[in-house]
Amino acid sequence: MCTAEKVCSELLDKLHLGRAWQKQAEPGYRYFLVFQDKDISTNGVYPMSEFLKIPAEL
Repeated sequence: MCTAEKVCSELLDKLHLGRAWQKQAEPGYRYFLVFQDKDISTNGVYPMSEFLKIPAEL
C-alpha cells in the first residue's frame, strides 16, 4: 500500500482519471498505471515486471 498520503492521493487521482478515460475510449482500450522500479501494492497499479505479463494474457 501507499505510505505517503500525498502519493496515495495522487495515485488514486491518476487511477480515477485513467478509468474515466478508459470508459470514454473505443472498446478494447485499457488504462494501466505502471511503475518501472516500484511495487506500490495498490489495486490497479502494476510494477513493470507484472505488467509485461498482462498483454500475453489478453
